Amino acid sequence: MLERLERPSSAQLHNGGRTLFEMKVGNQRIVLSLIFAFCRIAPYRTPLFLDAGDPYLTADANLPFGDAPADSDFLRVGAPSGIIARPHREASGRHCEIRRSLAVRNQTPDNKQAQGNTNPESFEKLAERAQAAMDSERVPEAIRLYDRATKLRPDWPEGWWHLGTLLFDAGRFREARDAFAHFVAIERQQPGPGFAMLGLSEFQLKHYTRALRALERARTLGLGTNPDFIRSVLFHDGILNALLGKPEIALQCLTLAANHIAAAHPDAPKDTVLADLKLLDAFGIAALRIPRLPSDLAALQVPVVRLAGRAQALVALQDRVAAETEFKQLLALYPSEPGVHYMYGVFLLKENPTLAIDEFRREIEVSPSHDGARIQLALELLRTAEYEQGLKYAREAVALAPENFVAHVACGRLWLALEKTDRALLELRTAVKLAPGSPDAHFALSQALSEAGRKGEAARERAEFERLKALTDTADR
Repeated sequence: MLERLERPSSAQLHNGGRTLFEMKVGNQRIVLSLIFAFCRIAPYRTPLFLDAGDPYLTADANLPFGDAPADSDFLRVGAPSGIIARPHREASGRHCEIRRSLAVRNQTPDNKQAQGNTNPESFEKLAERAQAAMDSERVPEAIRLYDRATKLRPDWPEGWWHLGTLLFDAGRFREARDAFAHFVAIERQQPGPGFAMLGLSEFQLKHYTRALRALERARTLGLGTNPDFIRSVLFHDGILNALLGKPEIALQCLTLAANHIAAAHPDAPKDTVLADLKLLDAFGIAALRIPRLPSDLAALQVPVVRLAGRAQALVALQDRVAAETEFKQLLALYPSEPGVHYMYGVFLLKENPTLAIDEFRREIEVSPSHDGARIQLALELLRTAEYEQGLKYAREAVALAPENFVAHVACGRLWLALEKTDRALLELRTAVKLAPGSPDAHFALSQALSEAGRKGEAARERAEFERLKALTDTADR
């Protein structure tokens, strides 16, 4: 279950003028009517961190978008350094319960001026009654009062936050989604946790693509410091990436989640992680490259998925000896199960690449259309300078999975190794187009451009690689 999140005071947020990190927002025009149509509020001000290129806002064509305005405001957004002050508990599968209150935000000059445009006395009284109802767990009353207060003053972030958490707790996820959409549209200091709750609401509504965009936006902006909340976001980010065909990213998220759990239980880190069956199932799904949610597994799939998950969780905890034991058991019990030889091959790559190659080839025998095994073979053969053989596997992977940017990266790098620069550029530009947020794709393209003598373009791609890598490193921390 999730406990209610607590907003910090201004002093906590800035803490001597410092934030956890800063991210410069792009300079595209902000589509005000898009944002406010989705949030169902009057455009009283420009949201200062959402822009027209925001992937969460622009990807769903069925939203009631309007026309773009002529002007927009931009700023550097600091991620919160201490927004979450109370523990969270993960949802049991249906929804998260929120039990503690938020601290009321310190008044800024902008907020005071906005109050003056309404009736300050009536608003303050309503806000106090809403807070008292929430503190006393009179949830229906608190929802009604916060709904009235946010209508009276639609630029009150705390009100939208409280309303969203109360609605989420009550299982009213569509209304909670709308409240958090209002929140992220007006919150300038610490929008990250709001995007996280927006993503969790979309997840409950089974809007999985939107949920993933919102959760990844939250991770970029910062989630605060509460480890349980961070773990919950990482878990949902992981299972959504696995569902939507990005198992490698899923494993990264789940590995971070496992390490958060281990850090919170220093007396028995491994036992605590292995006792989390939902996490093990998520690890198994990602490692075996099964595009399903843990809740959608068939009963017959659970044993192999969970055993695979135990092995992968031990890899995440860097206990390779124990992981090896689990892998041997997995191979003995399920030698013909799709994905088993592949994940064991990935495990072997670092310390025994020759055996890894054998496992990838066995995987192709079991799963003739397995693009991942071919990509791994291509990259390993690139490392050993067996370029022609590697290219064969890379081209097969591209044919099997034309939307997989890693296949194009492998193919492009092999063409470059064979001094076929034009073909390399074609594949690597495709990779960047498919995954503009991938540092690896930009780095590989920069190398090909440099070989082609296009120094200016190469420098721009290298700069984009550095920018994206810095963002990824910060989000992972």
